[in-house]
Amino acid sequence: MLFLTRIITWLGRLNLAVIWVFKYLAITAVAVMTSIILIQVFCRYVLNDSLPWSEELARYLMVWMTFLALPVVSRAKQHAALDIILGSLPKKLGLVLELILYALVGIVLYYAFNKSLDFALKGTRMLATALPITKAWSYMAMPVGFGVMMLVYLELVLITILRLVTGANDKSFELSESHEE
Repeated sequence: MLFLTRIITWLGRLNLAVIWVFKYLAITAVAVMTSIILIQVFCRYVLNDSLPWSEELARYLMVWMTFLALPVVSRAKQHAALDIILGSLPKKLGLVLELILYALVGIVLYYAFNKSLDFALKGTRMLATALPITKAWSYMAMPVGFGVMMLVYLELVLITILRLVTGANDKSFELSESHEE
């Protein structure tokens, strides 16, 4: 159990740091995207001269914001409203069901990561329409987000296994949020 506890602690610290960075990168992406859209509206309707690159850049920032925010939301356990179902079951059965769900999500994330990485690598051969970059810069948001989500779900699986084996109460080894405000 000590080995599993150490892995969970190490993985929790890693996830906490990465999630903290992702959270502020997602906030920054939203701020920049909003600014670009406002500048585009001003240029189009006040100056009567639209910017050719603004919509594409805003779209890419929206994709990045989405895939940066997914692990943040998943680690906060705001991804699915299963608390009612799991809370109504006996403790052990609820933990087994939670473990199965986390494992299934992890498997789906693994396949999504592999497919999105292939997709992003194919994007290196395609240029963006109005920006001097390849589409891989936008497409890389998917494997980055899915990869970090796999780490989050690995932590959730390990915590659930530890809770099942030790019979620890529901508050034991909850995800720490010491970097949160």
